[in-house]
Amino acid sequence: MSIEQVNVDILGRQFNIGTPNSEKETLLQAVHMLNQKIGVIQSSGRIVETDKIVIMAALNLTHDLLKMSAKDGLAIGEIERRISTMIESCDKALDLEK
Repeated sequence: MSIEQVNVDILGRQFNIGTPNSEKETLLQAVHMLNQKIGVIQSSGRIVETDKIVIMAALNLTHDLLKMSAKDGLAIGEIERRISTMIESCDKALDLEK
């Protein structure tokens, strides 16, 4: 499986994230969804600190995912594994940016 480096923009910051070629489109969709959630939270004007905005967006997305999984009968363990993998990828990208 070949890993491709994908440059994405989140909150106006550039991140270079490694992803399998087969999952590039899914990564881009995830970034788009995250940016949408961040935009909604920013436009509310109630939260201005960047770290709190990102945490709220992550909580909102996780909540949405859990609601869908319960409704559609998806395996919670598989969802948790995927979320953990995404978090690890983001952590690695953030470490590379430092």
